[in-house]
Amino acid sequence: MKKNNKKEKIAFRCTKSEKKIIFSLAEKCGLTASDYCRKQARYGEVLAIPKLNSDEIEYMRTLKTYSSHFNRISNLIKEWDPSLVEEVRALVKEFTELQKRLI
Repeated sequence: MKKNNKKEKIAFRCTKSEKKIIFSLAEKCGLTASDYCRKQARYGEVLAIPKLNSDEIEYMRTLKTYSSHFNRISNLIKEWDPSLVEEVRALVKEFTELQKRLI
């Protein structure tokens, strides 16, 4: 279990609508309001990554597996037929881009 070493507290006043916005944005990001405010203060932005459903997660895992297999194939054929290497790399790149869109 991760140790919580946060002992300091900061409180600030805001309007009702600002509070609603903060909580709404935190929820969209999958964070608590405290975590959202902390990340906003540290990094200046917080990315809202949508949650994937079970089909999308399985699709991402499949793409990752395919990408790994293509990399292995690419390594095997480097010595046998160098012209195929670039074709395999192009496929790996395409799968990687698809995977990035899902993440």
